[in-house]
Amino acid sequence: MARKTPLPKNLIYVDIKVKKEEWNAYRLTKNNALLKTKYVLISVLLEKDFEKKLVATNENKGKRSSLGFAVNSTNVIGVEVPASQRGEPSEATYTLDEFRASIVDDDIDYEVVSEKWNEYLIANGVIVMKVKSSPINISLTDKFDVQGIPIYLVDFTADIKIKAKKGKGIQSPRPVPLDST
Repeated sequence: MARKTPLPKNLIYVDIKVKKEEWNAYRLTKNNALLKTKYVLISVLLEKDFEKKLVATNENKGKRSSLGFAVNSTNVIGVEVPASQRGEPSEATYTLDEFRASIVDDDIDYEVVSEKWNEYLIANGVIVMKVKSSPINISLTDKFDVQGIPIYLVDFTADIKIKAKKGKGIQSPRPVPLDST
């Protein structure tokens, strides 16, 4: 369940540009299904004075500086299963608790088929952000979607790297304040 944590008032929305956002693929070892996932970045918030921190970091070569940030993202999930594993199509909707109660196989092992870093240009290209999302737990439910595909629950973790783009001068992004007051 997501934490209910208010965003600090000193964070502002900054522009993002997708440089590379690819699908990852995992072969489930128990049933040979192919789980496909994609991390999708929706928005990024940085400290209001992030430009000053970047300048300070550039001037103090070799020293790292912390930068407050927050991201809003989601993971898109799909699965390709053999026909023998498909079930009765269903249009039913379920709560997360109902899905959790319907788990028939928990902690399914997998082999990585492909897992790549996504890359984004943040704040008009001043910052490069790389993200790699990986499953940490895969569970099979006894539920099926409208096409008869089994429904899996997948918990993810995301590794995030952020750095100032080399050779890029500090530009003023067009920040959007969190609130208008």
